[in-house]
Amino acid sequence: MDKNLIKQELLKKEKKHIEQSNESHYNFLRASDVNVEQVTDLDDRSHQSQSADISQRLDGAVHNHEDHLATIEAISFEPKTTVEPGAIVSVNGRCIIVAVSKPPFKIGDRNFIGISTEAPIYKELKGKKAGDSFTFNNQKFTIEIIH
Repeated sequence: MDKNLIKQELLKKEKKHIEQSNESHYNFLRASDVNVEQVTDLDDRSHQSQSADISQRLDGAVHNHEDHLATIEAISFEPKTTVEPGAIVSVNGRCIIVAVSKPPFKIGDRNFIGISTEAPIYKELKGKKAGDSFTFNNQKFTIEIIH
């Protein structure tokens, strides 16, 4: 398994998310531009307030992806023997990347899911080795391989 290729794919995906989030934020700001001097009634003020809230959330998404990018860049994806950041763990046939939270995605012919060290399942995985088992949400898991 080429972990450097996987790291590069994660970085590429995160950069694309940053670009898309920036574009969404910019488009929202452009479309919702309200001239404060033209706010005339409570309904206008409510829309202005809602626009500001949405803008903050969109800006927060950009910063979240930037934080993910920095985290991925900082993690060593060297081979691992225990579950830690940068490990790719095969558990019950699923490939989990310990880095940042990511919904399921595919690289080549393999499916992956990303988890952060804040994920509840990571607390069960941390420090374990291939062959170790654990229970999470009343389901038994066995670590098959750690890369």
